[in-house]
This record gives sequence, structure tokens and C-alpha cells, in this order.
Amino acid sequence: MKRPDEMTLRRILKRETRDSHDRLDTAMGDLPVGSLAGYTLFLITQYRSREPIERWIAKALPAQEAPPAQAPLIARDLAELGAALPPTSDFTLPESADPVGLVWALAGSSLGNRSMLRHRQKIGAAGPEHFLSDTAMTEFFTRLLVGIEHTVSDELAQRAVAGAQAAFAAFIAALPDQARNANA
Repeated sequence: MKRPDEMTLRRILKRETRDSHDRLDTAMGDLPVGSLAGYTLFLITQYRSREPIERWIAKALPAQEAPPAQAPLIARDLAELGAALPPTSDFTLPESADPVGLVWALAGSSLGNRSMLRHRQKIGAAGPEHFLSDTAMTEFFTRLLVGIEHTVSDELAQRAVAGAQAAFAAFIAALPDQARNANA
């Protein structure tokens, strides 16, 4: 029998999205962020995935539920690198999904960003790091975790997982073809 704390929304989200999360982490980890070209590709990928999601969030969620926007920081980094902003597509959360899962997946990526920042600093990589060094998303994620450390109905859990999977799908779709196909 599972203990009640094993059925919190946070644990359900982690368990049910593990494969998508691992696939995305592997693909992002394969980008050579130590070089300027690789780092620029990483930022372009981040922008292509985040900007449409953040645009949707700005229209669909109350400000107090929305994570801090990161796309402007990425745009600033890209501008300082002399790179043009990539085109983006639209994002719509599936009707059957709950935004809490989307927000959890988006905010949770801040942990990987902090790790990447430490790695880049360790190897002395060059380039602007406004996006990676921003702490607003990490702070938001810490507050969000408090709100999802409770048990939920199966229906809400399924809807939240669908929201998280939509975020992972958007990030995977934004990957360069070689990274997306190598980890399919």
C-alpha cells in the first residue's frame, strides 16, 4: 500500500512524465553549450519552446498563477550574441489538460538551467547568461512545489499530467532535428 505522501501531485507528475523528461534532458544535454555556436543553438531552442508557451500563459492564466517570463531574457542573450530571434509557432494547452502541470514542467526546467550555468562557469564558457542566471523562475518553482505537495483526485492528476506532457512536447518539438531524432 502506498503512503499518502507518495500520491502527491508532485510525485505523480514526476512519475508520469519521467520518460518525456529524460528524453528532453538527454537531447538538451547533447547540445554543445560550451561553444558559442552550441550555446546559441541552445538559446534558440529555448526561445522557440518558451515564447509560445509564455504567450499562451499571458492570455490564459491570472498573473498570480503565471511563472515569470523567460523569453525576454533569452532574447536579450541572443541579441548580445548577434543572433536573430527564431520564428515561433502557437501553443495551446489541450482542453483536457490542467495548467498546473504545464507550469510545473516549465518552472522545473529552472533546475537544469542552474546546473548548466554552473557547468558553463566551471569550463569558462563565454557568452551572456541572463537567462541561465535569472533566479526568478527558481523562486517561483520553490513556491509552486508547496502548492502541489498534496494528494489530488485521479481526474486532476490526469489533467495535470496532460498539461506537463504538453510542455514537454513543445520543448521536444523545438529541438534541432538531429537532437530530436537521435532521442526519439
